[in-house]
Amino acid sequence: MTSNATSALQRLITEDVISHLRQGTGMIAQLGSENGDLKLDWVEGMARLLANDTQLEGVEQDALALWQRGIRHIIWAGMGGSVITVRVLVELGFCTGRNNDIAIYPLDSTDPAALNAIIRQIAEAKDIALPDAELPVPSNWIRALLADVMMIGVSMGMTSEEPITHLTWFSALLEQAGLPAAEHILVMTLPGSYLDQFAQQHNAPRWSLQLDGRNGTGGRMSAPTTRVFLLPAALYLTRLTGTTGQLRQVLQQAWTDYDLDLATRHPEQHPFVRIAAMLAANSQHGACRLLLSFPAGWEPLLQWIEQLMEESLGKGGKGIVVFSDQALNTQAPCYSREGTQKVAVVTKEPAAPPTEGYILTHPALGSKASRRKLAGLATQFLGWQLCMALYGYLNDITFAGQPAVENYKARARVLREQANPLSALSAWTTTSIDGPFALYAPTDTAPQASAEATFAHALVQAATSNQATRRLSYLDLTFNGNLPDELNQLLTSYATTIGNTTLGVPVKVRRAPASYHSTEQSEMDGPPAFISLRILFRQHEPCLLGDYNDAFLLAQAVSTWQAMIEQGRACFLLIVDGNTQEAIHHLHRFLKTVTTILQKELQQ
Repeated sequence: MTSNATSALQRLITEDVISHLRQGTGMIAQLGSENGDLKLDWVEGMARLLANDTQLEGVEQDALALWQRGIRHIIWAGMGGSVITVRVLVELGFCTGRNNDIAIYPLDSTDPAALNAIIRQIAEAKDIALPDAELPVPSNWIRALLADVMMIGVSMGMTSEEPITHLTWFSALLEQAGLPAAEHILVMTLPGSYLDQFAQQHNAPRWSLQLDGRNGTGGRMSAPTTRVFLLPAALYLTRLTGTTGQLRQVLQQAWTDYDLDLATRHPEQHPFVRIAAMLAANSQHGACRLLLSFPAGWEPLLQWIEQLMEESLGKGGKGIVVFSDQALNTQAPCYSREGTQKVAVVTKEPAAPPTEGYILTHPALGSKASRRKLAGLATQFLGWQLCMALYGYLNDITFAGQPAVENYKARARVLREQANPLSALSAWTTTSIDGPFALYAPTDTAPQASAEATFAHALVQAATSNQATRRLSYLDLTFNGNLPDELNQLLTSYATTIGNTTLGVPVKVRRAPASYHSTEQSEMDGPPAFISLRILFRQHEPCLLGDYNDAFLLAQAVSTWQAMIEQGRACFLLIVDGNTQEAIHHLHRFLKTVTTILQKELQQ
């Protein structure tokens, strides 16, 4: 460890920070509070669960009851911390329906295409042919599709409305099919939230998020001590053997491996405490870029850590911005090792110490046993939460709450009620209308001959700035809508070429609106030296079943851009004409031209 990291570690020891965290006292308790309410239930949540003789077994009984009722498919509707844990589980191979278990489909998009994708998946799993798109869908077809399907709407925040739109859509389909809503809908949320009000109005069954009924766990800390993790894990485990007690075994193993007592007694020996100290030591003015790698197959975990860090710490220009480990061009104009920390999570101790970065050895991630893998995952959740809180303490960041995102949520509520949410852009003056492209830029952007040239010139200016604090530190490409593989590959390829190779900075490729609930707090109020290109296709495919349009999606795309501009962020909104395939073709041309112009101007 460097001398700065040793100094940060010594401060944690001298000030007995972890004891204060566990007791909910001192400065770290203030940083972990929102509006005067302590939000630290997650710290000792696992210990409380293990000390209770019935709560975990009750979750297993709930899981068994869903199976016995005939539920075979669950659409898990939520945003941010309410769903990312579930997405990680599914992408790691749990709850896929392929192992004689209940299949879970994470739903965190307001694009009708996302609903269509789930409809197609369920129909394919049940070997049901899709109805003719030109004809009304028969009620008996909907009944056959949804007879064993449940939607669980989840919100760990007070103001999330996306799951309400999903439940409204699903409820109408159930009514059309003649299926009782109470048997196919479940809500888990905070008392008094928008979603809770919806559940009360529609007499939907409600379960508490925390098994003890408390509400001191923020959404991004939803794993592993709330039903957001516990219910999917129980759904999977109870199908392995049909016996109870497995969930307790998994959590006990995770709690033992995590070893919070070691962190309390000997912080210098605990890996996640050491990582926090190194991140703080390598930060600049409280900001740090974390380049993170995982063993093969464990890459889905990165999105959870990204959300945890960026929603918690991205405040007042400070925070940790999380990236997958990327090869950066060291000769590029924006390359810098300053303010960067690499961490590699591995399953075996390397033969030789690393030349740079930190190696976190976690053998459980190499296990083939399902219960051991689940325990390893839970241990990772716990460790990174501790790391986040300690970094917040060392940099004086209030890690509870996410105040910046309420701005765009309020704007989106207004815009989605308009006939055309995009009409809010009509009066914007810094606009480049160019063929199929409409580029909306910050007011200080110098207009160029084309939309491509305007964006490329902004990148050049950021790359060549004489002010080190304004020089580009990363590039973000965010697509508003369902992100098909072809488009994801296109965006990733160009992000790599423009960001990693040409500019020498790490990149993000985000999918919105999901990312607006997982990393937007940081983009709005965290480390500022980045450029974000938000992409929106003007046309979207219609919903295959029921009534769900793209009004909310459009409103979110516009409102988040407006909020970013208001914050003085370098954010560009690109609207592309044409159907999906045409728009992908146009976007390919746009990014190719931007790359050519950028490389040419940097060579001059």
